[in-house]
Formats: sequence, C-alpha cells, structure tokens
Amino acid sequence: MEINALTAVFKALSDETRLKIIFLLKDGELCACKILEHFQIVQSTLSHHMKSLVSSGLVVARKEGVWIHYSLNKRKL
Repeated sequence: MEINALTAVFKALSDETRLKIIFLLKDGELCACKILEHFQIVQSTLSHHMKSLVSSGLVVARKEGVWIHYSLNKRKL
C-alpha cells in the first residue's frame, strides 16, 4: 500500500467518531440520517467525517435519490 493511502487510513481511524461509524457500518449499509441518530452532531459535521472515511477507501458511498447510503469497503478493511 502506498504511503499516502496508508496515511489517509490512519488519519480516518484516529478519530473516535469515525471509529464509531466504522463499528455501526459493520452490520451493513446505513443511510446518513440513520448514522446521525447515534451522535449528537449536525449533518455538516457528519459529512466531514464521512468524507474522511470515503477518501481513505474504508467506506463506500452510494447515492439513492436525495439520500446517501454508506457501507464498509470490506476489501480495504
């Protein structure tokens, strides 16, 4: 694995909220609105965390209508 890619993975995993999101997604795909229910954060903060997780390759995003669904990238994990 390339150093830059590895750095992005470690950065994504270094935050407690992002680790909790990873654990939530271990049971399957979740809509952003369902992820938000588990945290005391606003949607823009969740978007920041999800951008980090998607950029690292640990999480995959899929848009369905107005909703974004997230799931773990099992090949990367």
